[in-house]
Amino acid sequence: MILPLDKLVAFQGNRYILCRAAMNAVGKKGNIQGYPEEDGTTKVVSHILNLILSDRVKYELGEMEQ
Repeated sequence: MILPLDKLVAFQGNRYILCRAAMNAVGKKGNIQGYPEEDGTTKVVSHILNLILSDRVKYELGEMEQ
């Protein structure tokens, strides 16, 4: 399985922010270094979460716009 369940369960941060970061990364997957473009069978969200939880993709919390 591509999703590291042990890292997901052990994640101590805000899971909502993790999910929002993953969903934002899905829209930018063409710009993510290390994302397999040639494999069309890869599940997008699972692979993005794997990259985030493995610290290969970084995200930071910014100010919300009103």
